[in-house]
Formats: sequence, structure tokens, C-alpha cells
Amino acid sequence: MTALDRLARTDLAFLNWRDPAHPDAGGAEAYCWEIARRFAAAGAHITLFSSRHAGSRPQEDRDGIRVVRGGGTFGVYAAAAAHLLRNRHAYDAVVDFQNGIPFFSPLFTPRWTADICVIHHVHQQQFDTRFRWPMNSVGRVLEKQVSRRVYRGRPVVVVSPSTREGTRRELGFGNPIHIVPNGRPRPALTAPAGQRSATPALTVVSRLVPQKRVDLILRAVPALLTRWPELRVDLCGDGPEAESLRKLAAGLGIGSAVEFHGYVSDERKQELFHRAWLTVVPSVAEGWGLAVIEANTVGTPALAFDVPGLRDAIRTGVNGWLLDPDADLAAGITSALDALSTPEARSLTADRCHAWAAAFSWDASAERLAQVVVEDLQRIHRHRRSRRSANDLSVVTRFTSPDPDATERAVRSALRQTDAWHRDGDAFRVLLHGCDEVRALNALRRLDVAEADIALANGHDVLLGAAEAGNGPAPGPAPGRRT
Repeated sequence: MTALDRLARTDLAFLNWRDPAHPDAGGAEAYCWEIARRFAAAGAHITLFSSRHAGSRPQEDRDGIRVVRGGGTFGVYAAAAAHLLRNRHAYDAVVDFQNGIPFFSPLFTPRWTADICVIHHVHQQQFDTRFRWPMNSVGRVLEKQVSRRVYRGRPVVVVSPSTREGTRRELGFGNPIHIVPNGRPRPALTAPAGQRSATPALTVVSRLVPQKRVDLILRAVPALLTRWPELRVDLCGDGPEAESLRKLAAGLGIGSAVEFHGYVSDERKQELFHRAWLTVVPSVAEGWGLAVIEANTVGTPALAFDVPGLRDAIRTGVNGWLLDPDADLAAGITSALDALSTPEARSLTADRCHAWAAAFSWDASAERLAQVVVEDLQRIHRHRRSRRSANDLSVVTRFTSPDPDATERAVRSALRQTDAWHRDGDAFRVLLHGCDEVRALNALRRLDVAEADIALANGHDVLLGAAEAGNGPAPGPAPGRRT
């Protein structure tokens, strides 16, 4: 039985700043919605509480999810608190998505409710790009000192090793932290119509806000046009920077090379990604870089700076390239386009991108988040703490069993929900979280495993799970399954 199966008939609240219908919805909303849909399909009763925007209804049902809206951009926090207080006994668990500032759900739920905080990326440095003093300082205190106190001891979910590092180093969280990465677009969107452009083309998908630094791409275009006069740049997305970016393009005299598409459908976005040679993500930081995987899904590599989140989503030489944070973007794009200058090079890169993207799925991500929820529900009901410490070490162990069926039964019953395992005949690979080599040996003794290879897991092992740990980007079965 999967963790999703165990959530059948439970009542869960998802708290997110926006819902997917919001005009400013982005990757965080896609993450929340894709996982909520899968929880609902597994039989859980899901309520998504988010802010109300112009033209939206206060309540509706979509894809088996009850969507409740209240408050505006900042009023949503008070509205969500009031909703939790009114429905104090309605939810078994609350999944609180932190978009800079969390909803502080533990303050408004009883002690028998599991509260899980999901962090996409740390905003400590980004508050200055959106607010002036004193609001920028207030935001930093709420995200750091207040959040650390309110969520003390509760499980935290992050989307990448970079976010885990930032949550530890910048926010000072000592909580158990679990990595649940983003998935990839639906299969129906992975083979759009049309052909790869015969001439250099860039597709950029981004919210048009200061921290995304889309202006750097526009400023690089004049130099690129001297090398490739036929270069085309398709820019998809909207936001408060849209008008100033259009004026910048006009001032640079690159209007004929750059097309502003505004908001586009998922189908159109994937079609434009498929046409491009390259996507560019010049953000100052990301939690993960969903646009990278969306582009990789149709065989398009990505170029970005070596910053948090993007350094996890991109493996140089596999699905794209990383630049030093102070590197010249025009020079970096030129180098990448040179590497993609032949059809053979673009075809080989596309194969690598496909393989990397195939290692991620929303089904696997939903199961991994469900494991965290189930494990915390069990902890609350048993009134006990885990024997493992809240550290970020993970261990990959490989062994063979003379009685694999018996070992599989032992693995199913002895491991934590958030551990991952994979069986191939009589060979097992197990990924133990919050565990060092000594504790791994103790766990293996409980499984009656006498001999095993044990190694500390790296960031990509944790992202990909037990089925792919140590095997590179090749696709494989989901964790906890048998082949």
C-alpha cells in the first residue's frame, strides 16, 4: 500500500498564496495543484485555501478539490487563519506552502493536527527587491525568527538540496527536512507539433518580476545579433516588469528579434520550447527551476547562472550549462549556441534532456509528500519521536538477499515512510534519510542483512530516489516498487 493510499478518506487543507487560476500564478502554484490533484484522486478530501483575485469566486470545486478563496495579496493570511479556526476540528493535516511568509498554521490548529511546511526557496535577500524599509525587515523576521519558532520540531518539505541548505544556513531551521522535487509536464504535452528551428532560437518562460532578471537577456541580444542576425527570442510570461521590458527592447532596437507573448497556455509554451535551441533562466535564485524541466521534457537544454535551485535542476553537459554568477550572459549564450550549432549536437543534447526530465514525475512527487504527511500523522498518534536525528545526511545502501520476498516484507514494515527502496530480483537499493553510516548498519541489522555496500548519498541521489540513486539521469521505476 502506498502512502497516497493511506491518505484515502483523510481531510487535508492546502494553504497557498495563489491558486492556479490566479493571473500571477507560477511554479509554486503548479507544484501545489499537481500534488493536490493526486491526493484527491487517491481519495483524500482536499481543501485548497488561497487569495481571492478579480473575477474569482469565493468557492468552487475543480478536479475533485474544494477551492476556497479569501482575502487579497496580504489579507489571505488573516483569512486563512480565520478559516482554520472556524474549521478547527475538520482537518487531519495542513500543508502550509511558504511563499516568503508562511501561514503559521500551527498557531490555529489543535495539537493532533499534522502541520507540514513546504518551502520553495528562501526569500531573505529578495524582500529588498519588493519592499522598502521597514516592510522588508518585517518580512525577513517573519520568514526567519518567527517561522523557526512556530514550526519548531515539525516536518519541513523543500524542493531541492539548495533550498534545504538555505533553510538550514539562512533561516536556522533544525527541523527534519525532506526533499520533494517538482515533476514534469503531462505526457500529452511532451510531444508538441512542429519542428526544431533551423536557425538559433531562444524561448524564455518567466514571471516578469525583478528577481527573474529577464532584462539581462534583452541586454545580451544586440551582441548575439551581430553573430546570428537571424536569432529569434520568444518571451512568455507577464508581470509588473512587462511594460518596462518592452520599452527596454524598443530602446535597444531589438524589437524585430524579440516577441513578447504574454501569458500562454501549457500547450503553446511547450510548442515554443520545442522550437527553441535553448532556454535561458537568469534568475538571482530559484527553489528549483521548473522551466528547466519543462524545456528538457521536449529536448531543449537550459542555460542559467550557478545559483541556488538552478544548480540542482541543471547538470552541466547533460541538460544544459551553468555560468559563474558574475559571468557575461551574452558570452555564455554564445558558447551554448556554438555547442548546439549542428543538428547532430542538438539531437544528442535532446536525448540527454529527455532522460534527465524523465527521472521526475508529479506522481512520484505526490507520493513523496504523502509519505511525509503519513509519517507525521503516525508520529502524532503514537506520541513519539523518531530515533533518527534531524540532519541532512542520507545513505544509499545496496545488497542482495537469499530470500528476497522475506526481505521485501521486512523492508516494508521496518523502514520509515519517507525512506525509499527499490528491488530488482534479489538486489535491493535503499535510501535512508536522516541517517549516517552507523545508523544505516543498525537499520540493516534489523532487516537481517549481513553484508551491504553503504555510501553517503549526494544531492542528486536524494532528488532521484532509490531507484536511480547512483545511476545518473536514466529513468526508472518509482521508489518503493518492484521490477
